[in-house]
Amino acid sequence: MTASPLADPATLRPLGATPDEARSRLAHELGRFGAHLPTRQADWTQVQMGRDWTPAQEAEHVILVNGLTAGVLRLLTSDKPLRAGAQVPGELQGGKRLAPQGTEPSAGGQPWAGLDAAWARSAEGLTAAAAGVTDHAERRFWHPFFGEISALDWLRMVVFHVRNHRQLLEASAGGPGAGKQESRP
Repeated sequence: MTASPLADPATLRPLGATPDEARSRLAHELGRFGAHLPTRQADWTQVQMGRDWTPAQEAEHVILVNGLTAGVLRLLTSDKPLRAGAQVPGELQGGKRLAPQGTEPSAGGQPWAGLDAAWARSAEGLTAAAAGVTDHAERRFWHPFFGEISALDWLRMVVFHVRNHRQLLEASAGGPGAGKQESRP
């Protein structure tokens, strides 16, 4: 494993030039991801071809990242003081970004029985936190792959993240977008 060179946050701009555009993209991607999940019940706990995770683990990872990102967005859009924290760069393995600590899925992943409620809480919490994002970039928070970024860039990042994992799930199922994964920022 090697530490990742930080990616340029400018690569996130196509995911929303403005906060409103980024929120619209987020709503679109959350809807598409949520709509895809029920199609995976038959292989929910089977490792996907070409991947290390099951659909249950992909879903759990996205839910975890959504929750953490919502917390960062709430902090960045508040008046609370920002504390210096550990700035640990993300890790790469075989050219792929590894899930940062705290976002790794469990061995079993998201249980099917609680999926609808967990996904709804995740999407609603992230959407609510995104509502306060502006294009003011004075307050920044460390991201393992992009460095110190603004709330708007955190919002753009989570749009990319949800879209990327949806595309991975669709590709592993041979569904819409299979083999058409958009490039990574």
